[in-house]
Parts: sequence; structure tokens; C-alpha cells
Amino acid sequence: MTNGIDDSKIVQKVKGIAIFLVVVAVLSFFIGSGKISHFSETNPVRYEMNYNRLSNTGKTVATSMKKTSEVQARLLGPTRGNGNGGSKFFDQVGRNHSSRK
Repeated sequence: MTNGIDDSKIVQKVKGIAIFLVVVAVLSFFIGSGKISHFSETNPVRYEMNYNRLSNTGKTVATSMKKTSEVQARLLGPTRGNGNGGSKFFDQVGRNHSSRK
């Protein structure tokens, strides 16, 4: 009796690991984006000094992370939507659900 390798089990495990790593990478990018944006707002001089020391590739990544964080803040922050802490989309959904009763 020989012990064979079950390819389907290996493929399923590799797929699970790959999905997990993609999720971790995306979450790390979003968390890093928030930290970079917060640091650039609280200490702009030091941020500029650190930014200037980066290579061109590093500058591209830092800029994209900062822009991502700005979009996150606009979408999820306290001044999103109509400017009083609410979101027009969520306000409209709430009105639609309340009018159905």
C-alpha cells in the first residue's frame, strides 16, 4: 500500500492560505494608510523629511497610501456625505425603510 499525495487537498489548503494572505495584505495596507495620513497631519515637517529620503518607489507607495487614507476618511469619517456626520446614502436608506412601515 502506498501513500499518495492528494492533490485536491493540497490545492484547497493553498487556496485558503492565499485568500488569507490577500486579506492580511489589504488590511495591512489600509491600516498603514491611516497611520501615514495621521502622521502627515500631526507632524508635517517630519513627514516631509522622511518622505524626501525615500526612493522613487517608496514615494509612490507613500503617496498612494496617503491618498487611500484620504478617501477612507471621506467615506467613513465624521464629515462624510452631507457634512453633518451622516451619509446621504445611509440617510436615504433609513428614510426608505421608515416609510415602508
